[in-house]
Amino acid sequence: MAEGQIEFGGEITATAEQTDEQYLRDIRWRASADERVVSAAKAGDLARFARVLRKVLGRQSQTPSKSQLTPSLLQSLWSRHVFEGDPCGFVTEIRRHLTSKKAEAKRTASVTKIVERELECGGPCVEDPIALPAWMSVLREVNAQLKDDVLVTLWRRTLDATILCSMDGRKELEETVDQVLLVQGEVPWRSGLLFSDVRGAGQQRKAGQSLLREELESLTDGDGTPHARSLRRLPLTLAVFVRSTFAGESFGRPLWDRDSAARFQQLVERIASLCLDDGRTALSNGSSFAPASLMKTATKLAGLSKRIPAAQRLLSLPDDSLSSTKKSIRKAHKISRPKKTPQFDQEESPSSQSDWAELACLRNNWQRGADSCVVTHHESQPQICLTAFERPLIYGDWQTTVERDGKAVTSGGTWDCVCWFSDKDADYLELQSEGDGITFFRQVLLSRTDHWAFLAVGAIGRSQAEYSMTTRLPFADGVTTDACQWTRQLGMTQGKLKSQVYPLALDQQRVNNAHGKLSDDDACLTLQQTATGKAIYAPLVIDWSPDRRRSEAQWRRLTVAEDGSAVTADVAGGFRLRAGKHQWLFYRSFQPGETARTVLGHHTPNETIIAEFPTGGDVEPLVMVE
Repeated sequence: MAEGQIEFGGEITATAEQTDEQYLRDIRWRASADERVVSAAKAGDLARFARVLRKVLGRQSQTPSKSQLTPSLLQSLWSRHVFEGDPCGFVTEIRRHLTSKKAEAKRTASVTKIVERELECGGPCVEDPIALPAWMSVLREVNAQLKDDVLVTLWRRTLDATILCSMDGRKELEETVDQVLLVQGEVPWRSGLLFSDVRGAGQQRKAGQSLLREELESLTDGDGTPHARSLRRLPLTLAVFVRSTFAGESFGRPLWDRDSAARFQQLVERIASLCLDDGRTALSNGSSFAPASLMKTATKLAGLSKRIPAAQRLLSLPDDSLSSTKKSIRKAHKISRPKKTPQFDQEESPSSQSDWAELACLRNNWQRGADSCVVTHHESQPQICLTAFERPLIYGDWQTTVERDGKAVTSGGTWDCVCWFSDKDADYLELQSEGDGITFFRQVLLSRTDHWAFLAVGAIGRSQAEYSMTTRLPFADGVTTDACQWTRQLGMTQGKLKSQVYPLALDQQRVNNAHGKLSDDDACLTLQQTATGKAIYAPLVIDWSPDRRRSEAQWRRLTVAEDGSAVTADVAGGFRLRAGKHQWLFYRSFQPGETARTVLGHHTPNETIIAEFPTGGDVEPLVMVE
């Protein structure tokens, strides 16, 4: 290899055969590079190069002065499940020795031994790109604890791997957004900062920065809402953004410009409403590692004010410190009605809906122990995550199948949000899809004040037919069920949380015939119904209010009349549910009427009515859809 051929953007093919001294002499340096580094490298003096390198790395390091930030050495563990295996687990060993009470010499020896072992087993290499952020953090944070020859070898191997990673040839691993962001965004950005004296580092840094900014914009709506397709691996994607932001602040080179910084802040705010009580985001694949530390660090780096409810929620997440080998002990929040209902503020509401993102978040408040329902509709079967007092009840694909005259019919595969409503009493979402001459729809309502949810699926055809519908709501982990002996309601239990499910379109008493059944089938809440006519409708109410835990419930189908005559069930459906002292009215029209219709004494021209009966007896609508 000719002298001076190692640089970002260049071809490196024979460095493995070189000694460390030869390698240093072959590096091409920027004109503005530190003269001491260049001089030591050209002389092939490993000891002098190591001493100068420690000073340069120490000068570059400006750890952000913010509390509750996860140490950069451990931040790579957030992404330990991006690829198969766990190539960055060694950082926990290093961290344990660094924080031990051993003498300085013993800590240095222990850390050096770990790094030497990893270098022998492969060390920084392009085959394990997930480990490169970990090795770059080791270089910055642990260089003082490494022997001269080990430090130089680690520096060289890391530089080689990041140069190779920036080249083509990694496409077989670039299958998901977080992988692309890490390989083509984070690694170039951080290596361009860490190896800033090497020729081509500026272009490397800018390329990574540009991709990270572009992907942040492409993954989020104008208000920061992440697209539904990103939810499955959202923690892994966010981890790349957070580490890259941290690195930029550490080197005094901000990753974001003004617009992208605002978008990053909005993204963190939106994710706050999607978080479960341990920091995991709704409908993610469970691959998060220490999600609370990730969210707390993101909150600080995004610059969210502690006065913002979203920041208060994230900063109050239970500790899952990566430096601890024991699981943190979390006190379960009390399952009871809050002493004081938070005042509704539309601007600070945790609920949101985005047509572009194909995502809706229904949430009653920002407090710990809140109720929430996250719904996505970017695929043929929407997904749902329903939590009660932060405890997941329903989690996964909301699958529904419909048969018409014995033949399966499918929706068009595209769901549109045709109605979104949010106020101090409730959040309401309605989705609609067209296919095979049938209009399919789904309704979701979450009470903001009374701990219950309404979930319904329906299909409206153009002609008379025999319809059969099965809708399946997958239980979250830990949920058990208990069927009532006398009625068709079903009990659900999640730890100490008790809830009841009421199938409104089925006759309450088991002794009476019903065109369907509600059951626990293969870890799913399964509702099966049949109907003859032009429409079929399957509504459910899930009630987890502690005030109604032991209350007797009654429900029945109501008569719906138009111009003095009762209409059939495929024209409109009305239902009444009473649980203890609480009563609700549910009405849905499937065919438009010539005049307003009457249901339970309520005269309405609306398509949908969901209302409650206060003690005075008058109907007070929660939702009215024209």
